[in-house]
Amino acid sequence: MKPDIDRIIFFKLCGKFAHFRKFYTNSTSLSYLVPPRTVVIGLLASILKIPRDEYYEIFSEDRCKISVSVSPGIEIRKQTQSMNYFHTKYFDLIAKGNPKGLAQHSQCKLELLMASENGYIEYCIYIGYCSDNDTLLNLEQHLAESDFGYGLYMGQRQFRGFIGDFRIITDFKFLPESEYLDSICVEENWTDFTTDGDIRIISEQMPIHFKKVVGKKQTGREPTMVKRVYFESSGKRLKGAFKNCYLLEGDRYISFY
Repeated sequence: MKPDIDRIIFFKLCGKFAHFRKFYTNSTSLSYLVPPRTVVIGLLASILKIPRDEYYEIFSEDRCKISVSVSPGIEIRKQTQSMNYFHTKYFDLIAKGNPKGLAQHSQCKLELLMASENGYIEYCIYIGYCSDNDTLLNLEQHLAESDFGYGLYMGQRQFRGFIGDFRIITDFKFLPESEYLDSICVEENWTDFTTDGDIRIISEQMPIHFKKVVGKKQTGREPTMVKRVYFESSGKRLKGAFKNCYLLEGDRYISFY
């Protein structure tokens, strides 16, 4: 079914390092190669200064369509680092003493994303919406004025990001079926593909949306939807059979997820 959108915000999200934690990892923090939909809407909430756990319905799938890809020609590599974190009771140990001699730090393996050559990681971000959506129109203004609210982060606060090539796209058309694809694609829109040249397709289980969970002791969140997605690791065009796509400005084929 054709989503009800008439505008698309486009920008490039760039940074030196990134980490987009896989939702099912525990002691070892593995990273997705591209930001999941939940990371992108978190970034938009940060720009608009919307509090944590208060933006899920604002950027729900029926109000806000998201698509991403690695910028064409950008090669991203992964490197595992050991991170030395404070113990969860670090400040209690400092204040009350540590008679049992507990370790005040704990180490965790972190999968870090970086450009394969000296340079920046770069992603193409697409946000589709209807022009009566005041929140997204406000986002347009923030981006146009380089007002990034709480800041731009590449998955975690220690990895700062920046935005380039921001523009509004109104020249696009919906394609029920397409032979080409330049973005991420959910499994139900992926019919077939053709191996042509040096293509490296990545398949991942990604969270699509969160919901706020209020407990007796603390408030948190949990995924309400997880889907299998496919994408090309360096932004190369895929050839095959894809459904529910958009042709942007006559030369870029994307699918929302």
